[in-house]
Amino acid sequence: MTGFMDNYVDVATRLKWAFEKYPDLRIQETHREVIEMPDKSCFIRCVVTIWRTADDPIPCIASACELYPGRTSFQKFSESEVGFTSSVGRALSYMGFSGNKSLASLDEINSAKGRQPTRLAEVVPFPEEGPAKVYPSNKQLGMMRGLANGKGIQGDALKEYCCTVLGRTILSTNDLTKQDISKVIDALQITGEPEL
Repeated sequence: MTGFMDNYVDVATRLKWAFEKYPDLRIQETHREVIEMPDKSCFIRCVVTIWRTADDPIPCIASACELYPGRTSFQKFSESEVGFTSSVGRALSYMGFSGNKSLASLDEINSAKGRQPTRLAEVVPFPEEGPAKVYPSNKQLGMMRGLANGKGIQGDALKEYCCTVLGRTILSTNDLTKQDISKVIDALQITGEPEL
């Protein structure tokens, strides 16, 4: 029986091939965000940037989304890691390091380039976002939710409570950083009422 995965080459093998061709190759986990869908399902979107050389003028950028929370024992509590690994795999495929026939080969890419206009699209860099966010631990999230539940603050009420404590709007409690959660926990431990 043949199928999609018959020619699959794992990310570790493709990464080995990439380092053999580009010994100075560098990978950066560029961005991670939690996306809440209208049906309240959540995904973690992970973006990586791969430079072939130290002065690579056009690094490869790829992203992948991972369901949060993960539904298998392999994914659960490792959603970010799985997402970043998938992003690296996609980027390596874009760079021609793929054994799966469902992705274009280097020859196919070069052939397609020959059919394209010579003018290239403008490269738009990612906006500067300042220092990377430090996400809370599961223990910290559990403590915040436990304190809030004990005071009858749940669901949208917890989100509104966090907005009041932090003085800004959030879309979901999953948007909170480690420092944000600490402020909310402190407020919950003091009185349960946000300081205005």
